[in-house]
Amino acid sequence: MRFISKLIQIILGSFFALLTLGALGLFGIYHYYAPQLPQDTDLRKIEIQVPLRIYTRENQLIAEYGEKRSRPVKLSEVPDQLKFAFLDIEDARFYEHNGIDFKGIARAVYSVISTGSASQGASTVTMQLARNSFLNADKTVDRKLKETLLAIRMEQEFTKEEILELYLNKIYLGKSAYGVAAAAETYYGKTLSQLTLAQAAMIAGLPKAPSRYNPIANPDRAMLRRNYILQRMLEFGHISQTEYQTAINEPNTAQVHKTEIETSAPYLAEMVRAEIVKRYGVTNAYTQGYHVYTTLDSKQQADAEKSLRSALLAYDHRHGYRGAEDKLDLGEFKTEEEQRDKLSTYPTFGDLQPALVLQADADSADLLVGETRISLGLNAVKWAREFKTEDRRGPAPAKVSSVLKPGDIVRVRQTDKEKNIWALSQVPSVSGALISVDPTDGAIRAVMGGFDFYYSKFNRATQAMRQPGSSFKPVVYSAALAKGFTPASIVNDAPITIPGSTWKPENFGGRYIGPTTLAEALAKSRNLVSIRLLRSIGVNYTIDYATRFGFPREDLPPNLTLALGTGMTTPLGMATAYSAFANGGYKIDPYFITRIEDNTGKLLEEFKPSRVCGDDAGFCTYTKSAETESTGSEVDKTADAMKKEEADKPFWETVAVPDPAALSPNQFPAAKRIIDNRTHYQIVSMMQGVTRFGTAARAGRALGRKDIAGKTGTTNDQKDSWFCGFTPNVVTIAWAGFDDMSKLGEGETATNVALPMWIDYMHRVLEGTPSQEWEKPVDLKEASGTDLMEDALANDATHPDRGTGAGFQYKSERDLRPQQSSQAATPRRPPERVEIPEQLF
Repeated sequence: MRFISKLIQIILGSFFALLTLGALGLFGIYHYYAPQLPQDTDLRKIEIQVPLRIYTRENQLIAEYGEKRSRPVKLSEVPDQLKFAFLDIEDARFYEHNGIDFKGIARAVYSVISTGSASQGASTVTMQLARNSFLNADKTVDRKLKETLLAIRMEQEFTKEEILELYLNKIYLGKSAYGVAAAAETYYGKTLSQLTLAQAAMIAGLPKAPSRYNPIANPDRAMLRRNYILQRMLEFGHISQTEYQTAINEPNTAQVHKTEIETSAPYLAEMVRAEIVKRYGVTNAYTQGYHVYTTLDSKQQADAEKSLRSALLAYDHRHGYRGAEDKLDLGEFKTEEEQRDKLSTYPTFGDLQPALVLQADADSADLLVGETRISLGLNAVKWAREFKTEDRRGPAPAKVSSVLKPGDIVRVRQTDKEKNIWALSQVPSVSGALISVDPTDGAIRAVMGGFDFYYSKFNRATQAMRQPGSSFKPVVYSAALAKGFTPASIVNDAPITIPGSTWKPENFGGRYIGPTTLAEALAKSRNLVSIRLLRSIGVNYTIDYATRFGFPREDLPPNLTLALGTGMTTPLGMATAYSAFANGGYKIDPYFITRIEDNTGKLLEEFKPSRVCGDDAGFCTYTKSAETESTGSEVDKTADAMKKEEADKPFWETVAVPDPAALSPNQFPAAKRIIDNRTHYQIVSMMQGVTRFGTAARAGRALGRKDIAGKTGTTNDQKDSWFCGFTPNVVTIAWAGFDDMSKLGEGETATNVALPMWIDYMHRVLEGTPSQEWEKPVDLKEASGTDLMEDALANDATHPDRGTGAGFQYKSERDLRPQQSSQAATPRRPPERVEIPEQLF
């Protein structure tokens, strides 16, 4: 008896000793790992990496940036069947344990011993969340111990609902999808509420091994796992036998669904991306889920894309075919499927699809395009005369086989989808840019920096420094008008000698028309008049004046060539300058971001650009009312309301706000006047002459409106082609040229290249909007010379004989003086209505 008692004492003592040692061991393990684990306060800082998303003014998605595709949702938004699918396979006792499921561990150990495979997992949902949030994926005892300790602490810190919500949003589910909402979008193109039971089970099968059980990469394994999960759901009573059978019979419908881009504007998207990185840093930019709302107008952007591409393709076709993009040996491909695989490596640019020529004869050619075959006849290739130089082409092709050869990789575009008609094309070698802004505040409504962003990411609208040519002349003329000249002032259009210089500027074609008014000289872009005018008012004064428009002083040459636009600027720079002509004479700064929100919709930053609201105003209050509601810039306006916004001038009420920080949501800084109202009305009237009877008369005829004005610009050797034009509500700059400064070719002036691009875009944008004139200052006297322009704009009469009629006063270029209002006897002849080419410098 004494022996048994002694034995019991030994056993109990040993047990308590082991228990004490175990407790001490656990205590030691905890204290060893505790410093290596996150603090309690950090447990609440679990972040779900959400990509940067960029939207138009109407809330249409432009772009998404970020390695992890994530769509955080609340637990209440997750369907019960999807929650049960995850819990039934990953952690059936989730609501019963405190982070560690000892029964699950025992079951997993038994499964390994009895079957030799780890079919049962031991990690709980909480442990997986701890690993995914704070640890790496190393399969070590060290990591497992940390994971266990973290799971226990997380169960103490979070509710079960919070843990499950974090888990369902953070778990990696393959194909860069993190969280169930992203997975539903990636594999099925659906929201969570739209998933079928079978699809929910398929997604729930991914956490164990996102690659091995991926329904796209390994559909057979994925289907086995899906069906096993459905069986578990049936066993736990979370679905009925009928639901189970329906889901089992459902085929695998998973396929990769990319983020649906609603508005194509990659050049603006890149501008926004760079700005967000600058503001928040690289890491935060792509992981914090910023929602950036821009000024971009979806319709205007689509119009800009069409107009620029159409203009560049038209120029490219005028100069001939440069040959196949690549050459393949058809004998190297055993099947047509191999040919298609090779063809898929060539990207599509714009609507120009890559095609492989299979065979060609005199009458037609067969080509492989994507998953189909097409045939091209002689009409489809008749434009393809061989390119020799910018001014020379070969003869028109007489046979299709003289243009296309078997094995050629070429570009084709579908010209008629209904009739399935295709034509040969090629990616234009010429570059271009188009940018359109709202002159009342500088909001960028559309921007194209090239033919296709994925062909060339260089944004010519904002980054290409080019000479503006004659499109800079309105700045010089404005400076002269501000100094006392009028549209009726007379300047001699004749050869000029620059003392101490070998430079001998001339007009296009070497023609001169003698004494002429400034109004006609600008409309016809007479170079010699511009030079004499600049010499009269002074180069330094003109540079000072030009800086008001936003041109950096260092980009403006301090000599007489400035009169012909030899400075350097970008299309965006010209849009900034021309906005002052459009808006009544005020300086605005272009912008493209209206507000930035975080992942939850909380406002982080809101941008308040200067807006036009009259003189002597420090700040503007934009008043919404029944009358003015349609002229705001809210993103939820209808398309009809937006169209009316472009037709009506916004209603502004000027108020005195002493403290900028006190600005209310509907208050904005007031734009400052840089052109007096008299000068503004005169220069705009003169620029209207450009579009009525000057170098851009085609615009006036094509659009049939009175409220358009602008200026062409062509540089030496036709290296740059510009048209900068506007209405009171829209400023649009069109540019074309080669990146390497090659010549555009004989006759390829602004009138033939940039102007058609501008006309096509403005025709689309202005369609359905009424014409709106600029208001004439009440104190502008008729003798100021503007009446001459008004007569000219309303009169199609031809130019009378040139002579020194009554009142004509001209001494010499050195004695050039502004025309005073008392000189009312100056000949009132309207400029001749004869369209002439842009004058080159």
